[in-house]
Amino acid sequence: MANRLLTVLRQSGGRVFLKGALTITVLAIVGYVANSIDFEATFKSLPFSTSENAHWYQGPVGFILLGAILVSISCPRQIVSFFAAYFFGLWTGFLLAWAATVVACIITYSIARLFNRYFQDFVRGKLDIALKFWRDNTFLATVIWRFLPAGSNLLTNLAAGAFAIPGVAFVAGSSVGYIPQTLIFAIVGSG
Repeated sequence: MANRLLTVLRQSGGRVFLKGALTITVLAIVGYVANSIDFEATFKSLPFSTSENAHWYQGPVGFILLGAILVSISCPRQIVSFFAAYFFGLWTGFLLAWAATVVACIITYSIARLFNRYFQDFVRGKLDIALKFWRDNTFLATVIWRFLPAGSNLLTNLAAGAFAIPGVAFVAGSSVGYIPQTLIFAIVGSG
């Protein structure tokens, strides 16, 4: 057994061991941090409200901007939906979360369009059939993809921008496709 382990380590150059050790270390740190944070107190201390005394950054505009930034850097849109309803109630929270997610979609799509050569070189030849279908049926394919509770919102947006998927049809399809999950998580977040 030990000889097999040593053989694998030698053949992989230690990469397997280092990747495993790094993964375990990161998970341990995330677990420790998550266990040490009082999430309920943290979220109650955030100043988001619909009060007339609230500053612009504490109200709906601030939440949309913060939500869009978070979703743009790969925070799950479901979390943004949950907290939007937690702070603003079901229907206002739903609309704010949906708006934040659509703005994030536009931001990441636009960034990918700027750096499209890098992304195209990264996956060239691996997705040609899927990309052709996506280009030919942008709205419908995007709606279907957004309905699925799997996949990365960030990677989908980046792929669409990098491969010049028609922007208006992509954002429109995303906007429609975001509705079901946004509503479900807003319902949960509203209590």
